[in-house]
Amino acid sequence: MKFEGRTLQILKNFASINPSLQFKQGSFITTISPVKTLMAKAAIKEHIPHTFAIYDLSRFLGVLSLFESPTLNMEERLLTVSGSGRKVQYTYADPKLIVTPGDKEIKLPSVDVEFDLKSDTLQSVLKAMGVLGLPEIAVTGEDGTLSIQAIDSKNPSSDKFSVDIGTTNLTFRMIFLAENIKILNEDYRVSISSKGLAHFKGSDIEYWIATESSSTFKGD
Repeated sequence: MKFEGRTLQILKNFASINPSLQFKQGSFITTISPVKTLMAKAAIKEHIPHTFAIYDLSRFLGVLSLFESPTLNMEERLLTVSGSGRKVQYTYADPKLIVTPGDKEIKLPSVDVEFDLKSDTLQSVLKAMGVLGLPEIAVTGEDGTLSIQAIDSKNPSSDKFSVDIGTTNLTFRMIFLAENIKILNEDYRVSISSKGLAHFKGSDIEYWIATESSSTFKGD
């Protein structure tokens, strides 16, 4: 088996969410942050033959980078990475040492806000967070305008970056910590529940992200 470039991109993203990963038999991989505020699920083109765990995913990806086009042979207790006459035998971790998502499908308790988030909009907000040193992203509905913002909700006098993305008849401010916006930069269909959870759905990857308790939702 060889991991395609897209799969490696997803794995690098997952390593930023949780340093460990349990691969399950099949063609989906999932992860969850250690504090369980961010979960991700992706469909991959490869078929994983059986379940195994990697304790240090970044280290594992580093091993793969030692090869130009590595072949992976997944055995019962270890996997062998090989190519061009070289090989590495990589031992699996104990699954009990890893924080993993449950098997139950996540469903939003309600869908109160929906919109399309374009990759260039997402990138501009994330860039503004870094430039302005802001710790949060907010999706807001105010005076008929739907916008996404980089903010510091704990400091009313702080700078704010805002992009208008549509219209709404609702009044709300749903806040996300920057540390939970560890998502690939692409287009998403976003659904937000006023009960404290959002769903970002991309082409082959999706994220469930908790909103902060300081979020507000007044409705119409």
